Amino acid sequence: MELVTPNAVDTIGNSSNTQALATATPRLKSNSSQVVTRQKNLVFRVTGLPALQTDHALVDFIRENLLEGEEQSQLKVTASIMPSCSNNGQETVALVEFGGRVPDFLSALVANPLEDWQVEMGDVDINFDQHFFGFTQLYTPKADRPVTADIIAITGLDGHAYGSWRAKGNLGRMWLRHFLSKDLPYCRTMTYGYNSKLSARGIDTIMDYSRGLMEGLKKIRNTEELRQRPLFFIAHSFGGIILAHCLVKAVQTNEDDHPTIATLHKATYGMLLFGIPHKGLVVDDIEQMLAGRDNHPRSALLQQIRVKSDLLENQLTDFKNLVRDRKVDSDSQRWERTGDFITKVDNDSALLQLPDFMEEKIPLNSDHSMMVKFGNRNDIGYTSALDKLQQFEQEASNVVKARFSRVQRTSTVKYFIPYTSNPDFVGRSEILKILKDQLGHTQQTGSTSQARASLYGLGGAGKTQIALQYAFQLQKTHPTVSVFWIHASSAARFRQAFASIAQGYDIPGYSEPKVDMLLLVKNWLEEKDHGEWLMIIDNADDMQLFFGQPAGTAMNPDTATSPSKAKDEMNLARYLPECAHGTILITTRNKQVGVRMTKGQQPIEVLRMNEEESAQLLRAKLKDISATMTELSTLSSQLEHLPLALAQAAAFIQETSITVHKYLQLLSNNDMDIVHLLSREFETVGRDTEASQAVAQTWMLSFQQIEQQHVLASELLSFMSMLDRQDIPAEFLSHYGERSGNGVPRGEMELTEALGILKAFSW
Repeated sequence: MELVTPNAVDTIGNSSNTQALATATPRLKSNSSQVVTRQKNLVFRVTGLPALQTDHALVDFIRENLLEGEEQSQLKVTASIMPSCSNNGQETVALVEFGGRVPDFLSALVANPLEDWQVEMGDVDINFDQHFFGFTQLYTPKADRPVTADIIAITGLDGHAYGSWRAKGNLGRMWLRHFLSKDLPYCRTMTYGYNSKLSARGIDTIMDYSRGLMEGLKKIRNTEELRQRPLFFIAHSFGGIILAHCLVKAVQTNEDDHPTIATLHKATYGMLLFGIPHKGLVVDDIEQMLAGRDNHPRSALLQQIRVKSDLLENQLTDFKNLVRDRKVDSDSQRWERTGDFITKVDNDSALLQLPDFMEEKIPLNSDHSMMVKFGNRNDIGYTSALDKLQQFEQEASNVVKARFSRVQRTSTVKYFIPYTSNPDFVGRSEILKILKDQLGHTQQTGSTSQARASLYGLGGAGKTQIALQYAFQLQKTHPTVSVFWIHASSAARFRQAFASIAQGYDIPGYSEPKVDMLLLVKNWLEEKDHGEWLMIIDNADDMQLFFGQPAGTAMNPDTATSPSKAKDEMNLARYLPECAHGTILITTRNKQVGVRMTKGQQPIEVLRMNEEESAQLLRAKLKDISATMTELSTLSSQLEHLPLALAQAAAFIQETSITVHKYLQLLSNNDMDIVHLLSREFETVGRDTEASQAVAQTWMLSFQQIEQQHVLASELLSFMSMLDRQDIPAEFLSHYGERSGNGVPRGEMELTEALGILKAFSW
């Protein structure tokens, strides 16, 4: 989707520019034979016309039946017939102008521009209006080849669907109609109008306007061919807010609910955004106009579009996410509108703040109202807009076609699991049941929020094995759910996993050198038509990697992350897809990470195995080794019933062809033998080949994480290693904490944080 946002440079009150222009412009004589001028006429829309209606026949009917007396000779009537947007060729629409003045039969519409006027024409009733509500096609595309795209222009607050795009000059050119009909003759170009008059008594909100736009889109794109036609949006001011809300809702719509809305995001290739107040408007004198008028119907709308609006802030985040793989052009600088009220948009609000290769900024030397009024085809604003629209037209066909053809190709379920199923997995049935409940895989919940769960526990407790078992169980019970395994021990491996997903699904843009791979995959997975999925984030132990360094936290200067690395590699949690059709399971040694990544969901602690589970695991691993139940029980107890330690012991016994009794003797020799035994590498199913398999190294990694995250926590752990492992008095730790730290006293808060981190790592 290409988004083009022109920059409107504030020229209000700049008399020097005006004078320079006047000086440089040759003065024209007032002789009417040399210069032909005319007053800009009002344009009326006529709907309900028969399919075979012609321009000349309509003009003749108006002149002969509706004009009275001298009007027939004094008024020049022009009419342009084009197809109706929504009646599939059964009706036509006309744009009618009256040269000189408005005829008497339409005087009621001048007095009440929001009203309609019906007229009998033979056996049909036709309707005149000046408001242009709904969709209006502006010209008939050339018929010698298929229509290349739909262009939809949405006007802003207190705007007019036709007049807002019409130049102020004497010819009154409406560039969407008069210029694009020549420069983009194969596009179906339409305006969308709605009642946003501030003087009106309507109570519509952003959501109401968005629903109106979506209902209209259902009517004008009501066939498979129309739904898959490339779509370009042109939006001005508040119209862009409505568009953004509509697209955000469209991404969340199921095709069963309505195919037109569900496919809207895929069909949208590019957008031209003129002065869109993404972060809100400053509407000072609108507030003054409504001051003292309690419960004015427009008050609710103004609250929604004010600067720092929570609604707009949330919508902006969603909108930025969904347009990152589309073409976007935006405006910047501060602009004002001259007229009945003043509206201001800051530079920060008018731009989406996307990278330059995603969002182009085009400067326009106009105020807010004039920035979308181009008087001639050489206007710099028009040529800039036309360049982008022509680029859209050239590129969109293949891209949009590929998006729709890819729906069937990419809807197949995929499993990105780097391990095979573990045949020796035993026990843990209670944890697996809790996971099914928390992740919503026990029943069809129809939830609109995302389910997340986390497993935390000491290194070697079996978190990864449980997640792996859950993934393969899900594959059997929910075969339509894809599974993605993300290694989270480093930023590089996290990115590598996302890149594998992008490549596996052939996500558009994944091979581009400047692409943000994490954001690309996040946005793609959030689209509902890409299916249900489970993402397993394995070994998410590093709080800084996912959330950055908390302010005021004491870090080890030898292990602290550099500022440049922090900028490039921190805050990975923001790239986790958020949608109701996807679930996330996290494994971590750090309980605090589990709580943060599940947004407060109570994490599931993975404790050591019980006696029965430990014995089952050892029997499975030592099938050909004779051992008594007492020996197996003693070995399990000596190794604290930790699955990884038990698997490591079984591997050593198998490789060295010793008995369980002999291994128990080695464990009881001395501390050095124990460290040696627990430091040996081994191979087992479901363990990361790029990480150490040894229990001692696993625990050392946890200590290094603690050392990097909090200096006092690592010091306390080192101190406790010299004491008995149970019943260490809290006063000992408090006293030690106060005395350590190079003489700098530690407060109770810092000690509490340090102990909390040790508990989080299950020490």
